[in-house]
Amino acid sequence: RLLALGYNSPFIHMGQAHVYPNLECVNTKLRHVANIIADQGLPEAFAPMVFTFTGSGNVTQGARAIFDKLPHENITVDDLPRIFSDRFNEKYKTCLLALQVDAKDYLERIDGGEYDKSEYRSHPERYRSVFAQKIAPYTTMLINGIYWESKYPRLLTNSDLAAIQNQRELKNRMLAIADISCDIGGSIEFMSHASTIDSPFFYVDARDGLVEHKDIEKPGVQINSIDNLPTELPFEASKHFGDSLYPFAKALAIGDLDHPVLSQAIICQSGELEQQHQHLLKTMDEVQGIRVGSNSKNNVLLAGSGMVSQPLVEYLAKSKDTDITIGMDQQ
Repeated sequence: RLLALGYNSPFIHMGQAHVYPNLECVNTKLRHVANIIADQGLPEAFAPMVFTFTGSGNVTQGARAIFDKLPHENITVDDLPRIFSDRFNEKYKTCLLALQVDAKDYLERIDGGEYDKSEYRSHPERYRSVFAQKIAPYTTMLINGIYWESKYPRLLTNSDLAAIQNQRELKNRMLAIADISCDIGGSIEFMSHASTIDSPFFYVDARDGLVEHKDIEKPGVQINSIDNLPTELPFEASKHFGDSLYPFAKALAIGDLDHPVLSQAIICQSGELEQQHQHLLKTMDEVQGIRVGSNSKNNVLLAGSGMVSQPLVEYLAKSKDTDITIGMDQQ
């Protein structure tokens, strides 16, 4: 994106994750880019380069784990005015700025007063986002990882983007958004769809109506909204998911339904909805063809009666509620 705007930068040496065979190779390339930033610097027109991170969950932690390989300084929202009043400082040419924000940094009560987390969770309609006024004008790239529901105020609206893009002095701010939470039309209203690994970016120009395009040289904020990012590093992703799921799969295999995770995952047992899912009964009554029932017998069809079948039959026969039908290819 910077190259399309007419500026060379160290980031031109970094490819998308899927071009690297594993995470170790990604980290090697990041170290190389970090050295270039330290030696050659960043484009002066974009300094200081502020990378703003929202959220504190796994997706944001993963983004920070990658970003933190690059030379950076951690800053707070209160630091922003001071930093930009000193934006020509030489140190900002060889160092990125990492801004981690919490809800208290960009939410305010509509009728005034301090942000209260418990009240916000219970009455989000009492709050509004001031991210567009307080943080976005200083942000070069936004990495969005917040959890969002429709009852909460949006982080950025269409009108927020229009206001930012119509300020000439902010032409080098809000250049790109990596929406790793990928809530379509969610906390970022103008994030309209999930992009793909083959076509990872699209652009939104809100200066005169909301115009979406894929021309890297035209005006607009660049948006990356890939919803299956882990597949770009399949080896590490598979290992992580496998290691995470194994304890639950093992508990399920041995029938440990009292496991704290599995017990919460059970929707229906012995023909009855679990207590926490009783609210589904109303929907089931309204929709034809849905019912909760209990079968007195489990029916098993076993194809073949060779030597490998005998241990299975012996095992299944121990259960009093299992009927076994054996199919044999004999005349």
